[in-house]
Amino acid sequence: MKIGFNIESEESTNEVPALSPVGPVPQEPVRSLVQVRFENDGRTLTYYNDLFALAPGDRVFVSGKLAGMPGIVVSVTTKFKINLANYEKVISMANMEVRGSYEKILDKMVSYDSVALSPDQFRAWCMPPKGDDVEIITGDGYDIALSDMSSEDEISQAIFDRAIEYCRNGNVAYISMIGGTGTAFVFGTEWYEINFRLENGHLLEMYCDCPYPGLCKHLVAVAIIINGLTDNGLDVDRNFVAVDDSYFWRFAAEKVKKISL
Repeated sequence: MKIGFNIESEESTNEVPALSPVGPVPQEPVRSLVQVRFENDGRTLTYYNDLFALAPGDRVFVSGKLAGMPGIVVSVTTKFKINLANYEKVISMANMEVRGSYEKILDKMVSYDSVALSPDQFRAWCMPPKGDDVEIITGDGYDIALSDMSSEDEISQAIFDRAIEYCRNGNVAYISMIGGTGTAFVFGTEWYEINFRLENGHLLEMYCDCPYPGLCKHLVAVAIIINGLTDNGLDVDRNFVAVDDSYFWRFAAEKVKKISL
């Protein structure tokens, strides 16, 4: 089964762009007080906004104690008198537009469409803007042969079992492949980003930004998912995006206006 989201007049190709805008189409900021509901916390709190034109349903990140936790705007008011020192602020807004043509492979919604979700756009859904911290990458990364992961000496049984559990629970939320370079986002204790290359059935130069000092369950889970999708029809010779169906439909329901079945 294939579904297509409203793409208006833009043409579709098989090339997924390496970059697409992280935020929505820029609009003039509208100063407002917004109530934000935090999915993982359950609370609804009020924040000051002077950076964006916000509306209910927008996904945002804020400053303060809940910094780093994604929230959904539930109400907006532009008539207020406040002491600014009493309020934390909205600091970023995600582009929630879901576009393109998708098909279901296993538990993932897969697209080869040029307007499908880029890594930058998905990152903005689940992660706050990166700060000024220095990122260090060293070594050649980890390699996993998709056809025989059991032969990898660095994958302990405990790591493999936890990776299988992650796959079953939908923790591997997003995978993209653009020109042989891959990006994935996996939810564990928090969101982690995985980077890799795919070449001749091997995942090469794999890195994960989790604190585990070795070949972690997040990397193994990504390899298991790619192997399963490939066995069930995924064309890894094309650029593709694969989004876990639970995240796909939840995010799509927040903003999408038209679905064609």
